Amino acid sequence: MGRKGRNTKGVSVRSVFPDMIFGGELYRNDVNKVSFILDSFRDHLDSAAEFPDLLPGTWGGAGETALFGDLGVKGITKASAIDALLCHLGADRKDTIAFGDAKVDIPMFDSCAFSVCMGSGGEEAKAAAGFVTAGVDEDGLYKAFEILGLL
Repeated sequence: MGRKGRNTKGVSVRSVFPDMIFGGELYRNDVNKVSFILDSFRDHLDSAAEFPDLLPGTWGGAGETALFGDLGVKGITKASAIDALLCHLGADRKDTIAFGDAKVDIPMFDSCAFSVCMGSGGEEAKAAAGFVTAGVDEDGLYKAFEILGLL
């Protein structure tokens, strides 16, 4: 994992995430997810083996290229968060749209009435989505919002 607060391209993580805590105590009662920089996919596999009671994940990058790893509370996913939010708001699932680009987003796609995968997303995510838009760097969100009548 990133040892000095820098990613593999030399950009300072501290400049991007100035409030990030480095070297903090891992066992706390006020944290529900810990994120870290991946030097390789092996870092993700090692974290999953080291902390078997937590839910491992990866994110960042384009498509299936992960830049970051995270460890969270088992049973709390994007889909369970949508369920909790719908319950809290008294909202209807028929009014939900999920946007994503990776395998981790597939349960969220399944949980929402409609789903959109970014064109730069992974093949599994594209196959699971109801609609594939252009990539993020090609105004994909804007184009999807236009098509969905959200603008």
